[in-house]
Amino acid sequence: MNPLSALRRGNNLQILLLPILSVLVILIPIAALRPIVLKYVGLQLLLNMAIPLSLATMGQMFAMAIGEIDFSMGNLVSLVTCVVGTVIPRSLGLGLAILLGIVAIYLLIGAFLNLRKLSSIVVTIGMSFIWTGLAVTIQPTPGGSVPGIIQKAVSVNTPLVPFPVLFLVALAIIGHLVLFRTSFGILLRGIGGNAKAVSLSGHSITRLDAAVFGLVGLFGILAGTALAGITTSADANVATNYTLLSVAGVMLGGGSFSGGKVSAVGAVLGACTMTLVGTLLTFLQLSPDWQIGAQGSILLVVLFLNGIARAQGEARYV
Repeated sequence: MNPLSALRRGNNLQILLLPILSVLVILIPIAALRPIVLKYVGLQLLLNMAIPLSLATMGQMFAMAIGEIDFSMGNLVSLVTCVVGTVIPRSLGLGLAILLGIVAIYLLIGAFLNLRKLSSIVVTIGMSFIWTGLAVTIQPTPGGSVPGIIQKAVSVNTPLVPFPVLFLVALAIIGHLVLFRTSFGILLRGIGGNAKAVSLSGHSITRLDAAVFGLVGLFGILAGTALAGITTSADANVATNYTLLSVAGVMLGGGSFSGGKVSAVGAVLGACTMTLVGTLLTFLQLSPDWQIGAQGSILLVVLFLNGIARAQGEARYV
């Protein structure tokens, strides 16, 4: 075997194992403290909150694949819970129009960033204030009434394997196929690696960026809808921490701020890890104030380990 190929294969395995090990490192102590979590109901309750976060992380992954980032993701998810829990019960048409409008705005943001060569960080931070303002206007205080069909959709009792596990596996597989088995995924990663080469091949970077941000908005809407169904309420501040958690999930799964290197499987595992950290600290009876610090520490460790892996050779993220 070619030594270079062997080295790359070893690095690929190392990067793939890292998010898996991160989940196990958190899950094993939880199982030791509460063995019931390994049963059907336990796993369902344990991973239920990973559904909305994994959707938000998947959206963030698409943005980071092209070297961008959405710093309004958490605010968007919170806004969607308000639309789902307050506007849709009163007027389905208006609620759907707002959600479609959000996707349209994200399409324009993607095109605008490319045409004006602006920083996505600055633009999306500005959008975060807009999303929060709209959310507070719609639902000033936590409340609302989430439609029963949405609540049932995220609490399905599937045979043998809990629904959250099936959902997360399906999301990881679909995301992987999109990234590595479609022309769109190839172009997406190509923009993050070498946008000029993609442009010279005859593809419009502006259209691709618009499509990517359209996906970011769509996944933000899906995350907010799922979160509203799980919490059964609307809250303008319920997901403010999703922005940093989604970024951490992508990085934990082997993503890169520079773009081009992302992993759908790793992103889902990263989202699960960040969700389980809060659960572990709760079982340890530690203050919720420690959760952010613990999640930040995990991210720093992962960045350190990723840096070591990259220093050893070029690795393809799977």
